[in-house]
Amino acid sequence: MRETQGGGAPPPGGYGPPGAGGPPPGGSGPGAPPPGGYGPPGGYGPPGGYGPPGGYGPPGGSGYGPPAPAPKPITGSAATMAMHAMTIDPKTGLPRGEKPPASTAAVVALVCGILLCLGPFTGIPAIIAGVLGRRAAREFPQTVGGSGMATAGLALGLVNVGFSLIATAFAVWRLVSH
Repeated sequence: MRETQGGGAPPPGGYGPPGAGGPPPGGSGPGAPPPGGYGPPGGYGPPGGYGPPGGYGPPGGSGYGPPAPAPKPITGSAATMAMHAMTIDPKTGLPRGEKPPASTAAVVALVCGILLCLGPFTGIPAIIAGVLGRRAAREFPQTVGGSGMATAGLALGLVNVGFSLIATAFAVWRLVSH
């Protein structure tokens, strides 16, 4: 058993500086952390970082690095502002000459149309998605693109279904003729 300078018994758990004579701040016992510890057992410590209060990073930080800088506003002379205004299409908000992205229906139509080996299982969805993709591109040309993809998917879907019908008719004819 250890004695302190004050002549009394050491505090429970042996915490505290010599001569303190009392429990450490923040509690004592088997579940209490030692002074300068890393937070309560089973926890992750205070928000704002890992470890003791104050953390190891800059104050108020989240522990994940510095915050992202705000986007810079476009500034400059009147000529610079006019040049920037000429590069953005006011209808779409995209740079001039850039087409809007293809719709999901147009992409699905093209992928299903390319899969000719699965017959009507991909031909019929290609036709439906092609019609929907073309309609979306026609109704919202500023925001939806992919009209060509939808047309190609629709055409391939029609070819797919046509080949499937021909193959089915040929198989039935062979069964009937033998």
